[in-house]
Amino acid sequence: MALLKRIADLIPPVVLAIITLAATPNNTSDATPLQTLFMIKQLLPQTKTVGLMWEQSDVDYGGIIPQINRAAAAVGVKVVVEDVEQMKDVAERFRDLTQKYHIQALWIFGNADILASSIAEGFLIKNSTMNSVPLFAPNSNWVSAGACAAVVSNGSDAELIVNQKTISVLGMKVPSKYISITQFLATN
Repeated sequence: MALLKRIADLIPPVVLAIITLAATPNNTSDATPLQTLFMIKQLLPQTKTVGLMWEQSDVDYGGIIPQINRAAAAVGVKVVVEDVEQMKDVAERFRDLTQKYHIQALWIFGNADILASSIAEGFLIKNSTMNSVPLFAPNSNWVSAGACAAVVSNGSDAELIVNQKTISVLGMKVPSKYISITQFLATN
């Protein structure tokens, strides 16, 4: 609830009401698209384009895309969605996002079969860090493995989980107003 109150202070009330009603969690512990994109923008204020990778077959595509679009409009970013259906897609989609769309942040949505594999996770963490693209992970396990951060939800409250070593390498800082909802993981 604390994060939603902070969001409410920054987004016009009418827009926030529409987004909050539409943005419900996707039957996992993941945060809503609004919570995630809001925190990406708070940690990376200059961000204009966020790349999103997912396995479309694992997601209610028709139901979540409008939520993502509304959240992106509310926080002022463009979200480029790339679908991963085979292991070989992971590298190809990452390359498209970084070279073709010049993303400033990568968001992994969901943690289905392919993206849940240690191979995909390791590749994305390593390559996003090498390319100075902060990776926002689907859960704290990814953050423990080296991803930049994850926004997780406990109902209406959100928590930011951060890999202190990775954000330091990327030259990022958690704004002081979010320290109370941030869990810093020990460096690996």
